[in-house]
Amino acid sequence: MKGLDELSRLGAELKTHVKFGTPLEVGMKAAGWKARVADWIACTCPDSGFAAEWAAMPSIDIGDSLGFPSTTVREHAEFNLDKHLRWLAHLPVNAQVRRLSVPEAVNAQGAEVGRREVKLEVTSRAIVDPTRIESLRAIKSSNFDLARLIRLCEELNLAFATESYLSMAMLTRAIVDHVPPIFGKLTFSEVANNYGGATLKRELKHLDTTARNIADMHLHSQVRRKEALPTITQVDSSNSLDVLLAEIVVLLSD
Repeated sequence: MKGLDELSRLGAELKTHVKFGTPLEVGMKAAGWKARVADWIACTCPDSGFAAEWAAMPSIDIGDSLGFPSTTVREHAEFNLDKHLRWLAHLPVNAQVRRLSVPEAVNAQGAEVGRREVKLEVTSRAIVDPTRIESLRAIKSSNFDLARLIRLCEELNLAFATESYLSMAMLTRAIVDHVPPIFGKLTFSEVANNYGGATLKRELKHLDTTARNIADMHLHSQVRRKEALPTITQVDSSNSLDVLLAEIVVLLSD
């Protein structure tokens, strides 16, 4: 997103003022930076709701102009500034997800305009945390190329955002089947049964049994007189999946 890097750089520079500047200086610079970002959001992501989210972020101040801020006050202001910077770092992924919509609405819109194209718009949380994906992307491994794993995680987020729950089940299984070599195993069952302590094994076995069985059910079932489509409750393995991805980050990070 054009201009985002510069705004993030200016926000990072604001940290120095928060640590050492006067309350008046910090207040003016923080207000100016927030206003500049708000204007950029309004131009870059109009009608997205991001401007309201940005405005609702906690204030970055160290008190009034007459007071002498304590270390605790400065640390709290720096903590709030970090919240702003993390929000900006996640904005590209969140903007992509927000452009999505549920399958029925997407197809209906394409039919209405009479063209083979669709417009995707929706607000959604990410089933795989964007920070986890960024951690995977930052890994430089000479033994494993994580491009496919990262793409599977990204597509899992898109499937969740569009309420494509059948796809979610299948993508979760694809991730599980993709990663055993990272753990030095041939199958994920070997990973689940032999890797880590009791708590980690429990989460991995959930992926190997429950999540896999649900995916198999939807992958291999034939047409019936009546169907009951899966809900998010049935296909959401996000907690166990995050445990798995976190372990991969630990194993492959320098």
